[in-house]
Amino acid sequence: MIIRKATISDIPQILSIYNYEVLNSSSTFDTRPKSTEDFLKLFDMHSYKYPIYVVEDGTNSIIGYGYLSPFSDKEGYSITVEDSIYIHHLHRGKGIGKMLLKFLIQKAREKGFKNIIAKICAENQPSLNLHKSLGFVEVGKLYSVGYKFNRYLDVIILQLNL
Repeated sequence: MIIRKATISDIPQILSIYNYEVLNSSSTFDTRPKSTEDFLKLFDMHSYKYPIYVVEDGTNSIIGYGYLSPFSDKEGYSITVEDSIYIHHLHRGKGIGKMLLKFLIQKAREKGFKNIIAKICAENQPSLNLHKSLGFVEVGKLYSVGYKFNRYLDVIILQLNL
């Protein structure tokens, strides 16, 4: 497996991974599948400072992707980023998420960030466990801030000081 910067040609595979989550999980609070145009905008927002990275298996298939984003557009928060990671549903539990999150943590350190924030649905125990295994600490909980699949969802906020 390799991790590399995503390219525009990766969008169909990235979109497939993401839209599966939209339709089948609470790992995103999006409720409608995204289009290629939506992901082109995401690519535009993630310039040099915040590239999107993909994980490829040995067959050039993308089995996961992730990126860092600004935590806020306010200048005083410029030392803090938020992580996003999505692993293809057929490739979970193989250490891919851990490899990708370690990679993103290293990239955040290299770019001089001081904190990474993760906002994770409280029912997404695998993601909570992953983040905690790499040193993220729970710093808060937001109750019933999301609504998907006819139920209210809580969000756990985790933080890693770099």
